[in-house]
Amino acid sequence: MEQRGSASVALAGSAFAVVIVGSVALGVGTGVILRHQVVTAVDAAALGAADVSRGVIPGEPCGMARELLQTAGVEMVLCEEFESSVVVQGRRTSGLHSVIATARAGVVDGGEK
Repeated sequence: MEQRGSASVALAGSAFAVVIVGSVALGVGTGVILRHQVVTAVDAAALGAADVSRGVIPGEPCGMARELLQTAGVEMVLCEEFESSVVVQGRRTSGLHSVIATARAGVVDGGEK
């Protein structure tokens, strides 16, 4: 039985495995980064909308949320104003990853002491 070339086949198989594992790790890492970016943008949009809702800054709450999300490259899915809070939901898709995040911001105790 001839053993010539078996090292080349083993090396090629090992290189293929390294490429596959690296690709999976890159995909997972990209998804984690995308999730962090979307959550951060939606949190900021909800806080901005709550500031407008409470009269801290002028404007329209959902307009503020939309503007902040667009700046971050996130699509606004939902914006609902309640008596003491604002709920914002945003989505971003990149390649195989699609992330949706939701945040609520407002005054818990109505600002009374």
